[in-house]
Amino acid sequence: MSATFLAAASRRQQDAASQAGPGPSLPAGFLPLPVVDGATLTYERFLREYALPRQPCLITNLGPSWRAREWNAEYLLAHEGVDQTHRVHMADGPPQEAKERQRCIRATASRLLAAEPSLLCVSRRTTVGKALEAVRRAGGRPVYLSAWDYVRENSALQADFDVPRYFERTAGSGSETHVDTNLTSAWLWVAAGEKEWVCAHGGDHELLTSGSGSRAFGYKDDDDDGGAPLPDLFARDLFEAWPHARSARLYRGVQRAGDVCYNPSRCVHAVRNLGGPAGVVTSLTHNFVDASNLADVAADATRSINEELLPMARRLRRARSLKPRSFLKSLAKSLRIEREALVAALVELPQLLSDERLEELHGRMAAVRPAFERAARGLREALQLDADGDTPTVHASSTEQPACT
Repeated sequence: MSATFLAAASRRQQDAASQAGPGPSLPAGFLPLPVVDGATLTYERFLREYALPRQPCLITNLGPSWRAREWNAEYLLAHEGVDQTHRVHMADGPPQEAKERQRCIRATASRLLAAEPSLLCVSRRTTVGKALEAVRRAGGRPVYLSAWDYVRENSALQADFDVPRYFERTAGSGSETHVDTNLTSAWLWVAAGEKEWVCAHGGDHELLTSGSGSRAFGYKDDDDDGGAPLPDLFARDLFEAWPHARSARLYRGVQRAGDVCYNPSRCVHAVRNLGGPAGVVTSLTHNFVDASNLADVAADATRSINEELLPMARRLRRARSLKPRSFLKSLAKSLRIEREALVAALVELPQLLSDERLEELHGRMAAVRPAFERAARGLREALQLDADGDTPTVHASSTEQPACT
């Protein structure tokens, strides 16, 4: 273990201790979710200490001037740029309880409905307008609104903040244990209210997702392929029901308005909303691909092609039930892109990570490297620093002046 890594780990612990503030004591088996001040966090340090090591964290002091701090159901319903007919997903009830309720409803629907109508969990596709009205009328009942891809449909809201994709949720709701789609990384900023997180270190992905099938790569239970469920990271009997979770690095912490939670690629995590103004927690998130997770995303793309797209295309070709042109048209529609753009991307796909493409990137770096190294060495020499960062001791000499006579 390098001294640099130890120093970085020590600094993360100091960040967590100095920034987290008072909060509930953690249950046994959990680590405090590191907290770092966004006012002083540089991109270089973020990349070195959090992104590349796949370390989740909370980042404070971001977005203090964003208009998104004013977001609530009333604001969004009155906003000119909100397409209230856009289709989104809405669910009532805490996420883990929702599944149990659905199973019970299917087995004994009439008995449950007669005994306690409030136990019914509604999970359905609806419009933005109807979902926001449900949030406004929730009256303490957990309501979860997600999958509002306003980047394509409602770009006028981008003036209120700097990152895409929007979530509005009420206290008691949340997201059950999952991995972000396609092994991307994500930032999530809270405009109002508080969230509680349990985030696993990205290096423990295989430990927590073994045997879970497509859930390990961000697919929802609607796409169940027979794999085992992921551990319920908020379950009281987590370590008894999923003994392998005892070996994972599980971080737990509370995110407050103005904070950003960073989840690196392969981070298994769960979140629940603790409450906010009028019981509503408003947040927005941005999934992204960059140099820190490109290899993970490419690995998931490889898996997806081999396990999903190729078998589908081959079955269609053998059955001759759907011509390739019709298949591409349907796929483009589901991805909401032009068919011509999809075809061009698929044609170029084998060369995406080719030596030529990578060499082009290396070539750009190689071109600037000599000048950069000369400049860096010149600066080090000017400051009289050796390779270990030490400066030579300089002894001042005094010259005896002749006595005046």
